[in-house]
Amino acid sequence: MSLLQAYLRNPKTQRVLSRKPGNKGFSLIELVVVVAVLAILSAIAIPSFTSINKKARASAATNTIATVVKDCAVKYANGESSPTFASVSLDGYSDFWSKTAAGTTNTTACLETGFFEAVATDTAVLPTFVYNIGTGAKTCSMTGSPTAAAAAAVGCKDFASGAGVW
Repeated sequence: MSLLQAYLRNPKTQRVLSRKPGNKGFSLIELVVVVAVLAILSAIAIPSFTSINKKARASAATNTIATVVKDCAVKYANGESSPTFASVSLDGYSDFWSKTAAGTTNTTACLETGFFEAVATDTAVLPTFVYNIGTGAKTCSMTGSPTAAAAAAVGCKDFASGAGVW
């Protein structure tokens, strides 16, 4: 008996040779189902991530205004003359400034009266936030025709006629 014949008669070799091709791997239907499930999950997740991004930008703006207001109040309480705050840059917002009642703006000056304002780059997507230093009123405004729910999703509550509070 030759070496080849002995090899072919070996039970392990017989099992390998008797297997049908195509028993390993995934069928085309299984792959299509997996791709369809992934497409459905991404269709649900992607809009959720974009709304989270908008809310994070708006929250950063409101938190920054609150921090600057507190920083300026502490500086005035400590008796600093002409206190300033660090220049602010916010993603999704073109300007952050203090504004006098007469409308004069400054990007780093603390005020005892007037406003702090974070101006959105696209006011149809993100609200512009305004803090009135004298009264403590917190207002927000958006352009276009956002719904109250869309405005609330980015931090602008009690929204009606393009404005609300935060």
